[in-house]
Amino acid sequence: MMKNDIGVLGQVLTQQVLAQIEQDLTEVEANNPYKRQAKIIRFLREMKRLDQKQLGKLLGVDHSTISRYERLGCNDLKVICRLARIFGISLDVFSV
Repeated sequence: MMKNDIGVLGQVLTQQVLAQIEQDLTEVEANNPYKRQAKIIRFLREMKRLDQKQLGKLLGVDHSTISRYERLGCNDLKVICRLARIFGISLDVFSV
């Protein structure tokens, strides 16, 4: 096997692994609707160029709480309302 063949094989395997991970994530999200919300919270924070500590300060919570929201989502309507105000978006964006 030539060096280029190994590189191509590695790329194919990487694509297959990534496809499997994407499928697994889709299945997890189907079982946990808050995962979608968690991704949205992180995306919006990053778009505003805030770190977790900065968003936590704006929200009145510790950065570890922001980390939890970004991993698991949030089911506290008051927090969701405050996040919507901070990011200047509709509450509908956070619906699960």
